[in-house]
This record gives sequence, structure tokens and C-alpha cells, in this order.
Amino acid sequence: MNKFLFVLGSNWRLSIAELDNVLKNSQFLGKIVDYSANIAIVEFENLHEDRYYVNKLMDLQFLLGGCQKIAKIYDFINILTIQEAFPLEMENYKIIEKVRKKILNLLDKSLDEIFPNIKKESLFFAVSIYPNLFDEEYYSKILVRHFLPFLNKEIMNILKQKGAKKALYYQYPQKNIDEGNLNPIFPHHLIKYGLFNADRAEIIFGFTEEGVYIARTFTSDDPSFKKKIDEERPFKEFKSSISPKLAIMMLNFLNLFEERETKKIIDPFMGNGIIAMFATLQDFDIYGSDIDEKKVQNTIRNLDWLLNDIEEAITPFFINKFKKIDVKNLLDHYDPQLFDGICTEPPLGIFYKKEKPYYVEVNEVIETELEPIYEAIFSQANKLLKPNGRICMIAPIFSIIDGKDVQINVEKLANRNNFKLIPIIKEKRIINKSNQKLQFRKPHVRTLIDAKKGQIIKRKIYIFEKKN
Repeated sequence: MNKFLFVLGSNWRLSIAELDNVLKNSQFLGKIVDYSANIAIVEFENLHEDRYYVNKLMDLQFLLGGCQKIAKIYDFINILTIQEAFPLEMENYKIIEKVRKKILNLLDKSLDEIFPNIKKESLFFAVSIYPNLFDEEYYSKILVRHFLPFLNKEIMNILKQKGAKKALYYQYPQKNIDEGNLNPIFPHHLIKYGLFNADRAEIIFGFTEEGVYIARTFTSDDPSFKKKIDEERPFKEFKSSISPKLAIMMLNFLNLFEERETKKIIDPFMGNGIIAMFATLQDFDIYGSDIDEKKVQNTIRNLDWLLNDIEEAITPFFINKFKKIDVKNLLDHYDPQLFDGICTEPPLGIFYKKEKPYYVEVNEVIETELEPIYEAIFSQANKLLKPNGRICMIAPIFSIIDGKDVQINVEKLANRNNFKLIPIIKEKRIINKSNQKLQFRKPHVRTLIDAKKGQIIKRKIYIFEKKN
């Protein structure tokens, strides 16, 4: 099989949007051919033909913000076969036993590819099951309690039958198995247990509505590195800062994949510099500004800390790229058409922590504080950006006590200043599922929301492009 399995982040829709954008516009040309709330199945145009495709996968993994792991697919089992072999209710065990033997035959073939050398080897594996949806009854009652123990036992037996000296598997906590409440192993486990080694492997069983894909993990995210940057940087403000993963995703929506070191981008509301830090790691020529002098200095110190941590030399003109500037006055400091892209989270208004506000209160904040800021962004960006330059930005959605959610009409402000909204997912790029929980509501997904349940202020991600 020339297909690869991508384990998605917690905001799976946004992860799919980012992945699709990269597959459509970067050197990693391909298409998502199947998906669930946890995985996406990708068919590349030619990546699999590269002798060193694993190195390419590592490059792609580093590029993506919304992808936890990438695995090569070796086989596929139809969902009806799985459901016959592992039904919700046991009825005819003879039929079940017969179908399970079919699954064992497929596993037998796949294991020869997953482990190139089996005879006289001491092998170790970990099985990770990614269901269609984690809240499905079939996952907790069947996949965790019955399918997982079956896989562990039978894979171990097959490896021994093929001549392995030893075959051991990763043991999940029995309490979680009994309760049907189990997470697949996390990326840091892959490093801890050496599961990228030739004699060790994470074997993924990734489910969609169509069936289960059998794959071996070849690369994973390094969440500890992102966490370190987010938590250990000298200056931070967690209540208002976006996550490292979201910062990376936003940078990717700018569609600047080639020669990034030559691409000038700016964050005109850089705060304490989370976008600037990850833009630096992604090799962009990053500029930043903020109306608050303290935040400008905090960003410079955070970047200085980051460059020291990764042992990168600090260029002489580094500090001059970060300035105290009101967004309305950007053109006083930068030449027209200097920038290739703008990536930013402007102010989101008042921070409501516990109680929802009333409509009147939110509307006043929007009209008097936020709309002038967003108007200024587009007005300045129209001159600062090169032709077809993009803005990836966030705007707030407010949950209120006395009505529906309230938000700024960002698209209206953009149109007024020569920008068009780019759908975050375009029609026919992603085929919808029958399960409503897995559907993209419209053929063109214009924007996406990043928020936790019950959050009063939600982040809405927009992509705009300058009109010719």
C-alpha cells in the first residue's frame, strides 16, 4: 500500500484543514482519501517512491502543527469483517472464530513488513487503537476490552511462530482496559520504549467508517519540546496566548512553503511572541510589533532565550525587527509590499473567565474597541503585503447570557480593504462521512473554531488573500 496514516490533534477538523492545505500547496503533494475524528489517510502523488521517504515524513511531521504521528499503512480490514469477528453481542462463536482466522492471516502478512527481521530477534511492540470516535460504545466495550487483548496475544504468537527469540508487548493499565477507558500511547512513549527501532514498533489500528488500517509508526511529534517553549520561556501569559500547535497551523495557512528563510512575515500584535518563536523555528524571516513596549521587550527576550536554547546564532539586526508600533502606523515603519504574509491574533476584548457577558456589553466592546483595530489591520495590510499575500488571523466569538453568540463581521472589513476570504477547506477536497459528528457542514468550510467546551470567548480562524 502507498498510503499513510496521520494521527490528528484534538481539534481534528482544524488538523485536517491544515494537512489538506499542506498536501495541496507544498512539495508533499497528495490527498486525504479517508478520515475519522482521530486519523486521516493520505495518498501521496510520489513521496512513497523516494528511497528515503521516512526522512521526508520526518520533515513533514516537523512542518505540521496538528499531527501527532505518521505511520505507513500495510493492510486494511473491512469494517463488516471487524464487526463479525468482534460483535457487540456474542451469538455464533463458530462464525466469529472463522472470521478471526481471516484477520490473523492478514496480520501474518503485515508483520513480515512491519518487522523486516524476525528470526532469532528479540522483538517488542505496542498496539494503539484509534477508533472512529472515542465516545462510541463499540470502542469502550469491544475494541478496548476484547480486540486489544486479542491483538496483543495473537501478534506475540505469530512472531514466535515465525522464529522470534522473544516477543513482548506494551501492557496498558488493566484498570483502564476493564473500564473501557483507554488512550493510545502518546508520542513520548515512542521515544521512551524505542519504538522507532527496527526490532520495536508501534502498530496502529486506525478505524474509519469503512474499516481499520494496519500501520506502523515512523515519526511523531515532540510535544515535550513545544511544551518547554510554551511553559519555560521567560515571559508568558497563558490566559490570552494561543497554543504552539495553533501558531504552527496558522503559519502553514499562509501557503509559504518554499524558501521560507526569504519569506518576510509580520505579527503586528505579537504579545509575548509565541507566533514569532515558532516562525523562527520554521525558518521564516519574522518581524513583529505591538503597541505595548513591555511586550516588545518580552518577545525579544523570549526569542533570545529560544535561540540560545537551540544553539542558533543571533544576527546583529535581530532586535531591530521587533518594534513598538500602533497597528494604524505600520506603514510609517515598513515599505509597501515588503511582506509575504501576516499571521496574528489581535486583541480579543475583555477576558471573561467565569460569567458570560450581556449582549449590550459585548456589542459596545466590538464597536468601540475591536472593529477599529481589525479595520486598521486590513487597511495597513493592503499596502504592506505583496500581491496575493495572505493574512491568517483570529477573531473572537463571544458567548453571551441573553442571546446567540456574537462576533465581529471580519469579512465585511476585509472586503472593504481589498481582501477576499479563502475557505479553510475547499469543496470536494474532503468527502463527508455519514456520521453527523464527522461531517463538515458545508461543501466550502469558510472558517473553523478553536475552543474548549464551555469557553466564553472562542477563537475563530480566518484566511484572507489580497486581491490583485
